[in-house]
Amino acid sequence: MKVLVSWLERKKASLCILAGICSVALFVIINSGEKIIENTGGSYVVKIRHYGLDAGEMERSVTIPLEDALSAIPGIMTVQSSSENSLSSVFIHFKPGGRGRYEAVRDSAQRVYETLPSSAQRPEILSSSNSRVPVWSASVLAEKPDDVKENVLAAHTLEKIVKPRLESLEGTGEVLVSGVGQKEIVIILDQEKLIPLGLEPLMVGRFLGMNDSIFSGGTITLQNREIIITVDGRYMQTNYAETSDASSLNNVLIPLDDGKTVRLSEIAIISEQERTPDILSRLNGRKTAGIAIMGRHGADLRKLSSDIKRELSALSLPLEFTVLSDLGAEEAAAFNSVFNAALSGAIMVAVISFLLRGKNSTNISGFFCALAIPLICLVSTAILSAGGFSIDRLLLAGIAAGVGTAVDAIILCSEKLRNCSDYDKASAALAELAGPLIAGAATTVAALLPLSLVDDGGARIIASAIAVVTITALVLSLSLLPPLLLWGLNSRREKSKKLPFGQFRRLSRCLCRFLALDVRFCTRYPIFILAISFVLTATAVIALLAKGVDTAGYGSEDSVYAQVEFDGGLLAEEADYLLAVYGKNLANNAGIKNVETGARTGSGSLLISFDPKQTQAHLVRELAKQTQIPGGFIFFHENSVKDRYWEIRIYGDEDQKCRELAEELAYICVSHPLIRERVLNFKQGSKKLILLPDRELFAESKTSFNKAAAITRLGVYGPVAYKRIDSRGETDVRIRIGGWDYFEKYAMQNSVMRQSKEGTLGILVSTGEEDTSTALHINSLMYSREETEPSSIRRTDRRRTASITIATGPMDPRRVKQELAGLFGKLDLPPGYSIEFDPDAIQQAEALSATVLSLIMAVIFCYMIIASINESFTVPLFVLSAIPPSLAIPALCLTLSGSAYNSSIACAFIAVSGMTVNAAVLCVDGLRSVIPDKNGKKSIGVYLALRRKMPALLSTTCTTVAGAVPSSSLRKGQIF
Repeated sequence: MKVLVSWLERKKASLCILAGICSVALFVIINSGEKIIENTGGSYVVKIRHYGLDAGEMERSVTIPLEDALSAIPGIMTVQSSSENSLSSVFIHFKPGGRGRYEAVRDSAQRVYETLPSSAQRPEILSSSNSRVPVWSASVLAEKPDDVKENVLAAHTLEKIVKPRLESLEGTGEVLVSGVGQKEIVIILDQEKLIPLGLEPLMVGRFLGMNDSIFSGGTITLQNREIIITVDGRYMQTNYAETSDASSLNNVLIPLDDGKTVRLSEIAIISEQERTPDILSRLNGRKTAGIAIMGRHGADLRKLSSDIKRELSALSLPLEFTVLSDLGAEEAAAFNSVFNAALSGAIMVAVISFLLRGKNSTNISGFFCALAIPLICLVSTAILSAGGFSIDRLLLAGIAAGVGTAVDAIILCSEKLRNCSDYDKASAALAELAGPLIAGAATTVAALLPLSLVDDGGARIIASAIAVVTITALVLSLSLLPPLLLWGLNSRREKSKKLPFGQFRRLSRCLCRFLALDVRFCTRYPIFILAISFVLTATAVIALLAKGVDTAGYGSEDSVYAQVEFDGGLLAEEADYLLAVYGKNLANNAGIKNVETGARTGSGSLLISFDPKQTQAHLVRELAKQTQIPGGFIFFHENSVKDRYWEIRIYGDEDQKCRELAEELAYICVSHPLIRERVLNFKQGSKKLILLPDRELFAESKTSFNKAAAITRLGVYGPVAYKRIDSRGETDVRIRIGGWDYFEKYAMQNSVMRQSKEGTLGILVSTGEEDTSTALHINSLMYSREETEPSSIRRTDRRRTASITIATGPMDPRRVKQELAGLFGKLDLPPGYSIEFDPDAIQQAEALSATVLSLIMAVIFCYMIIASINESFTVPLFVLSAIPPSLAIPALCLTLSGSAYNSSIACAFIAVSGMTVNAAVLCVDGLRSVIPDKNGKKSIGVYLALRRKMPALLSTTCTTVAGAVPSSSLRKGQIF
């Protein structure tokens, strides 16, 4: 006790220590900067391209070996894959903890790549987030938008200059460039001229590759100087040219077996073209190039957005960037809103705390009481920043939510110390207050612990912020603040307790009358009060159980992203045309700023930017659905205020069987009243022409199937024979074969040459006869069969899967699963096949429900603490009995408003429970001294005890409400 008294007397030391702590906190905050919160788990995607292979072959030769290699890495949680034509993508997610994940993924992918043919592309390893919605996207126009060459140059500038710079930014996961096709030289060999000359197409490509090249010959020494030798055999327009085009190959001499030569232009058509881009991009119907950035898991979007702007400014390119979506800018705007709300709340709390100090409001101790709230916020922010948290809107929202608990501790401490006449009494009062304050803080922190396990980064950040603010307020209230609150102890004089304004006196009398009536009613009818509390609590529990939990997040406030599906195999050019007309029609509506479209083979994407002051996201969605697009179906991935999307997966061994079961399930779901919309997450791909050999004809013609297959690949795909190197970089040179008329006819209608079905079947295959001019058409050696191939093959944890997505209203995913259980039972699943309802949503819902149990356990924990401090089993019951009714009323208001229990509400409920415990401790502390009058005047003692505690109760209530008022003006989505 003497040590505590001695410490309370050291006011200046306490002030200096507190000033030092604030200085360190400011230093930590200023130097923390914006950082990326390292993901405790981690997600990566590995992509390998092998052009010319269909989805089935990509799965067999690339995806499965890649899955096997990656699954061997320790700490893998899930492995998902997608096999498409020419592309294999494997998504992996790690368990929390561990290091060296990227290196392990890189080594595994490299081992698989080394086993693939040389035509396979090197693996791309990218950090991945769960969302496939870009965090930043823009359309790019050249200085002369109507000039085709200028637009092509702009697209290549994006690919060669802008993309590498943006990929190097911290927080960037993947950079997608649309509207850009790779430049290439296509050499179309005329088979009718090759066969009489005895030339094989592959030999022509091999000859060009060996001669159109440059080599380093090493170095020599001449007159004490080192000279570099370069052997340059490239075909150029002149001997001193640094660049070349397709015309430089016209006069190349190809050797024949008889010693003669033939010019390449005599046996081939040579053209320079741009390979069809993976994505054809338009802005409001105008052709343009586009660039989109997928964020890395845990990326600081504000920092990423500012880095992007800085990089683009530093490049100084003659391009016009039209930013369509910038989640980082939205994050910054929301951060400013939350910061202003938190700052306003802290200031209001401080001012009201100062005004409600009563007779000591003019003392310096009252100033310290008001200053304590900003100081606690400052120190808490520094602690969280030092712990690795980025100072963003979620962190500030958590600190603002924790201010209510913090101010309770400060006001209770001030209330206890205000009437102490000496340091011994102050020490005793502080020792008496320590137990209840520790109990209240322990309740809040213990209840917040399970939120750290919820798979919701926002909930974890807010819960951590509330916990740190609560602990910081507790420590400061019991250590550094008491000496400051006793600053004027030796010089205090009694002052008038009258309030300075008549309005305050009238308000005080009204409150006292209300308190008297309330005490009289409660003491006369205690059973009725208990019954009301029980009914409110039971009703709130039933309402919350009926409403369930809501696991959904919300997307951007000024843009929506949609997927458009067409018939499988529809050319990207045709899809681009349909989307161009659609984009123009949609952009003409009020409130729509820009519509960016991206077309792929059989599908497309939409990014609709709108003005949130004129329209809202759900109205834009409805407008997009109502606008007709011939042969297209529009689907939105993100949850909205009115819609929730759930994925139902079918697992099995055969991809086709999984798809059939998923289609059957989608048909069964049609009649269910909960389901508003259903979408197959797969579709039939392009038509497939299978060529099968006639073995007898192959034997009679003395040719091999391998030779015919290689010739067919040359005629249809035209693989890259070699790469030309000049000052502009590398250019692919592709060798193709076929009849001239087929290519010329198609080239007149299309900008990119494609082989036709007739041209494919008309490809010539030389026979093994002595007459080298003998050749047969493919259709005479093979017969064909048409099928339809899948557009992609998906696997989860190395099992094939097909899924559907259903749309419902906002509700608990477990309720949706329960409602649909009867439909699942109607599906006749073969042995080894299974069905699963959105496992991620179920896991989040269960984690949210666990927070209720954690709150109950925290209350029990708090009971034990209060009981041990007060040496009583009944006092904790009185204190904790205030929690259920205090949470019941906001729970009922929540239900009536149509909202459901989610992670942010869980944080709010836990913070409220801590504040309730503090207020209840204050009341019970005052009532313990009340001795019931034998004459039955028990209500007078209760009234007097509560009246003495009314200033502190009013202070905690007013400051809590004042701190919450600025945050109530924030829009939905500015915090979560």
